[in-house]
Amino acid sequence: MKPKKKNKDFKVILVDISLDIDVIQDGAEIPESLIQKYNLDNKDFKIVYLGDGRKIIRANFVGIIKSKLNDKEILFSMPKHYMEIKKFEELSIRRKLDHVKLVIKTINKSVAGTRFTQYEHSKYVEGNISFNAYNAIVEYYQKYGLFHDEESYTKKGYGNHISWKKTISRSTKMINRDKKIIFTPFVLRKKKQLSNLVTECMIFAINYTDNLFGYFLDLPSYNLQSYGINPQILHNITGTINSLIQFQAFVFKDDEKQLIDNLIIFLRRVNNSLKQTISIKDYDYEYVWEKAVEKYLNVYFLKVENNILEYSKKPINKFRFKKRSEQYDLYHSNWRVEPDHYFFDKNDKSLYIFDSKYYVDVKNINYKQLVYHFLFGNKKGVNKIYDALIVPHEGESVTDIHVDVMPDFLREGEKIIIYINKLNTNSVLKNYI
Repeated sequence: MKPKKKNKDFKVILVDISLDIDVIQDGAEIPESLIQKYNLDNKDFKIVYLGDGRKIIRANFVGIIKSKLNDKEILFSMPKHYMEIKKFEELSIRRKLDHVKLVIKTINKSVAGTRFTQYEHSKYVEGNISFNAYNAIVEYYQKYGLFHDEESYTKKGYGNHISWKKTISRSTKMINRDKKIIFTPFVLRKKKQLSNLVTECMIFAINYTDNLFGYFLDLPSYNLQSYGINPQILHNITGTINSLIQFQAFVFKDDEKQLIDNLIIFLRRVNNSLKQTISIKDYDYEYVWEKAVEKYLNVYFLKVENNILEYSKKPINKFRFKKRSEQYDLYHSNWRVEPDHYFFDKNDKSLYIFDSKYYVDVKNINYKQLVYHFLFGNKKGVNKIYDALIVPHEGESVTDIHVDVMPDFLREGEKIIIYINKLNTNSVLKNYI
C-alpha cells in the first residue's frame, strides 16, 4: 500500500546578509588569489601562454564553490556572457542569489534531462551530491511519498481485522446453548513493516541536499526538516550502503528497485565527497546552452527577415527545432553530421539550420556550418536555407552577418549567408527552467 501523494510546497529561504559572493566567469581570466582562496583544482581552470610569454589563467567551469575556511564565502562562476562581473558585484545579496539559483537550476535540469539518453551530462557535473540520483529520489517521493513496505501475516487472538475465511478453516468450532457455532480463537490479519532503512535514507538524501545547497536551489519543502540529518547514516555511510544492497534482494517492484539504486548512488557520492569542498561544478555547460537555446527557439522564434532573426515577446510555439543526425559514407568511412537545431518548414519549403556555440567570441569562419548548408540543402524541395550560429550575449539580442559568400563562388541565383545571432543569456536560461 502506497501513501498518498505529497503536495509540493515551496519554502521561503531567508537570505543571510553576511553571505559574501566572489564572482568569476567561465572562459574569462581568474585571479590567482581566488584559485588559492577556494582551493581550485586543475580542472577548474586553464592556463594559456601568449606569444609574448605572458600567462593567463581562465576559468573552466560553471557553478559554485564554498570556502573551506568560511562557509559564508562563496565563489560563483557565471556562464560565458551571462553578465558583466562589475555589474554583478554591484547587486544586492538577494539579487546575486537569484542569479546563482537560476544558473544552478539549469545545471540540475540538464542532468535530469539526460537520464534516459545515451549522453549523460551528469558525467561532467561534479560536486557533493549526485543530481541524477537526487532528482530520481525526489520524483519517487512526489509520486508515492516516503517508501512504505509491509508484509501481511495472520495471528490467532481477538480484535479487529478478522480473516473469516482462515478463522473458519483453522479455529476450533464450538456450539453454544443457543445451538450457534462459535469459532475460537479468531484468526486476525496483521501487517508488519519490513524496513525503515529506505525511508530513513530518503529523508537523509532530501535533507542533506537541502542543508548543503538550500540557498542555491530553491528546493521544494517536503516538511521533512524536523527529521534533520540522521547521524547514524552520515557516520556510517558504507554500512548503510551494504544494508541497502542486502535489502534490495527483497524488493521486486521496478520503481522501488530504482529508488534503492539511486539511494546507493547518492550515498556513494556523499561518502566520496565528505572531505571535499562543498561545490557544484559543470565542466560542459555547452550542453546546457544547447538545450536552453532549443527550447527558446521552439517557444519564441518567429522568422528571418531583413537579415535579422526575429523573436516574439510572447510564447508562440511556431517551430519544432531539434537535433538532426545523418551519417555519410565518405571515402569508405562513416562520417556523421549533427546540426544542433534543425527544422524544415513544409509550408514554404524553408530549411533552418542553426548551431549553438557556447563561445566567448566567434573570430574564425565556421566551416562546419557551410558543410551543413551543402549537405542538407541539396535535398529536393528546399527553396530557401537559413544558417545561423547562436551565441550567448549579455545585452539585447542582435543579429550580425558572420559569412556572406561572394556570388562568384556560387551557382546563379544562389545565396549563402551565415548569421551570428547573439541571444540574451539570462532570458534563454530563464525560459529553460
